[in-house]
Amino acid sequence: MTCSANGYASAGKTVKEDSESEQALSDEAENETSPPKSPPTPKKLKGKNPSEFSLFSYNNGVVVTSSREMDNNRSALSATSAFAIATAGANEGTPTKEKFRRMSLASAGFPADQRICDKEFVIRRAATNRVLNVLRHWVSKHSQDFEANAELKSQVISFLEEVIHDPELLTQERKAAANIIRTLNQEDSVDHQTILDEIMNVVEEETFENLSALEIAEELTLLDHLIFGCIPYEEFFGQGWMKPEKNERAPYIMKTTKHFNDISNLIASEILKSDDVNVRTAAIEKWVAVADICKCLHNYNAVLVITSALNRSAIFRLKKTWLKVSKQTKALIDKLQKLVSSEGRFKNLREALKNCDPPCVPYLGMYLTDLAFIEEGTPNYTEDGLVNFSKMRMISHIIREIRQFQQTAYKIEQQTKVARYLLVQSNVMDEETLYEASLRIEPKLLT
Repeated sequence: MTCSANGYASAGKTVKEDSESEQALSDEAENETSPPKSPPTPKKLKGKNPSEFSLFSYNNGVVVTSSREMDNNRSALSATSAFAIATAGANEGTPTKEKFRRMSLASAGFPADQRICDKEFVIRRAATNRVLNVLRHWVSKHSQDFEANAELKSQVISFLEEVIHDPELLTQERKAAANIIRTLNQEDSVDHQTILDEIMNVVEEETFENLSALEIAEELTLLDHLIFGCIPYEEFFGQGWMKPEKNERAPYIMKTTKHFNDISNLIASEILKSDDVNVRTAAIEKWVAVADICKCLHNYNAVLVITSALNRSAIFRLKKTWLKVSKQTKALIDKLQKLVSSEGRFKNLREALKNCDPPCVPYLGMYLTDLAFIEEGTPNYTEDGLVNFSKMRMISHIIREIRQFQQTAYKIEQQTKVARYLLVQSNVMDEETLYEASLRIEPKLLT
């Protein structure tokens, strides 16, 4: 069992420095003097009935505790405390008297009220640390739970405020609780959907010819991340995006899919809008340059959008146009296509995601395919009727990776004119119109 009190860690150095002298002592000397006893139980706790001390009470599934209750239950070993300390020290074996003696020495530098180093004190510290760690992870990784539920937020803040007033709370634990409260009280971050709505209200917009590849790539990356970051994790459960009521069950996943298709149509429209073969060639090379910059920005979603747009039948069939595209551009296209290829279940893309640091915009379709495979191929319950936690862990791993990429934002300055160009679909052709334009520009050869 390990002692998680802050004092033990700080005094560990002192114990280590004395280790050489302790090792010099023989076992004979140790037999002559019996090991010191654990500190006695405080007088105010003697004679108390253990059943009077319940460290945690439950109210509709929410753990509720108060400093008054915690003062009255110092000698009890609740189920929650026992579980916390058992799991915290599961790998260290049964504690020995020598370990408790060392812990007593380690706490020598603390005030009197913090020098209780008996088993109950260790258990309380471990339980407190575990609860604070769970709350910190919940608040930092799933802040939307508290943004959507004011009552939950209020209950957690009240709980932490009472924890802070515990007279035996260590300084480190008090700071941790205060930091969680500070995080909860911070103003809600700007909603991604609000930013997108503000962009659409801008009247001015640029044209493709007046924008550089770098400007388009940066703004496309910022927009892709904004739209990707809007997706709440609840939409990844139950394959809602594949159901008849998908627009109600997974609206943000459907918006992400629509954005992907809209950008693909925009790229094809910019290439096909001119009858001049040189203009079409320049448009292709410019979009390939955008894709290459997006790869450097770890926007793999945009890389796949652009390469798939160039492979659409309306573009791919333009033989005269492709003859004028440079060999360097064609080689770059092949390289980018290989990166985001679906071959081997997106083997190359997964390797790139594994080796890149956020911020990043992955291809959402890859994760949706993984989730569908798990949902359809693995039952929710085992043969014994128990919850299949193996399946839940696989789903949790995928959603955790998605959340990691969602939470790390790009430090790119918003250019509303460029963003509006990418989002407004007034001059964008649909699939049928694109193919008609392609046939008009380069008619089929009669055989």
